[in-house]
Amino acid sequence: MRVSVLLLASSISLLAAKTSLACSVCGCDPSSGTLGLDRPSMRDARVAVEDRYLWKESGSVADDTREGEREDRINLRVQYSPPVPRLSLQLDVPFFAWKAHYGVTGSQDDTNQGLGDVSLTARWEALYFGGAVPRHVIALIGTVKAPSGNNTHLAPIDGGVFDEHKQIGTGSWDEFIGVSYAYGDFPTVVYANVTARLNGTNSRGNHYGNAIFGTLGVRRSFLDSKRLYLAIDAQVRNAGKDTTPDNAYDENSGGFLGYAAGSAGYAITDNLLIRGTLQLPVVTALNGAQVEHPVAYFGLAYDLTL
Repeated sequence: MRVSVLLLASSISLLAAKTSLACSVCGCDPSSGTLGLDRPSMRDARVAVEDRYLWKESGSVADDTREGEREDRINLRVQYSPPVPRLSLQLDVPFFAWKAHYGVTGSQDDTNQGLGDVSLTARWEALYFGGAVPRHVIALIGTVKAPSGNNTHLAPIDGGVFDEHKQIGTGSWDEFIGVSYAYGDFPTVVYANVTARLNGTNSRGNHYGNAIFGTLGVRRSFLDSKRLYLAIDAQVRNAGKDTTPDNAYDENSGGFLGYAAGSAGYAITDNLLIRGTLQLPVVTALNGAQVEHPVAYFGLAYDLTL
C-alpha cells in the first residue's frame, strides 16, 4: 500500500532544512523538513505548504530596549529525489503574510510582508544498513540561504535608521551543515540530528549569531492503515550574540533554549498528508532580557510521481 511506503520513507529520512530566521534564537521547524522526517521516493517530487506562527519579545522597558515580534509565515516547499542513489534536494520559498513589530510601550509600530529568504538544501545518505528497507540511516546535510527577502524596509517612525528586527530578510548569505541519524523499526522510529548555522554579514554590517541545533525524537504510526503518526521531540539550540553595525554585541540576543515539541500527522490519501506541530520552550538561558513563546506549525504535503 502506497501510504505505508510513504510513511515509512518519511520516518527513516531526515532532511533537516532550516528556513530563514529573523534573529539568532528564533523558532524554526523542530522536526525539520516537510511533515518532519521525510523525503519523496527516487524520481518523485513532493510539494508542500506550511504556515508558521511565531511570537517573541526581548529587551526591557527600564532601558528603552523592549521590543516584540509576531509573524505569520507561509512556506512553499518543493522536494525532489533525482535518479541519483541516496540524494534528495529541497527548495524552501517563504512568504510573510504579515510580520508585526511592537515597540517599548508594547503597541504595534510597524508591519511588513512579502517574500523571505529562499534556501536550497541537499541531503545525502552517507551510510545505511539493516536490510532491504534500512533500519539505520546516517545522512549529511548542507543548506545555502540566499538574501532574497527585503532587508531595506524602513518604518515611518525609524527616522532613517534601519531596524534589523523589522526586516523580512537577513540581507546575508548563510549556510547550514549537519549530520542526522534515524533508526526505523516500522511503525516506530527514533531520530537525532546536529546542525550548525553559519551566518554571513549584511551590507550594513549586521551579523546574526552563529548557532548550533540538536534534536532527539521518536515517532510512531497508528491505526491499521498506519495513516496516523504522533511524534515527540526534545530540542536544544545555542546561539551566539548578534553583532550590530557599530561592531558591538546586542546583549539581548543569543543564548540557550531547550524545547519540547509534539507533532501529529495524518495521510488523508495515499499522496496527501497533513501535519500539525507545537513547539514549547521549557529550558531557557538567554542573554539579556528575552522571552520566547510557543511556536505553532500547520502543513500540507502532496506527493507527485514523475
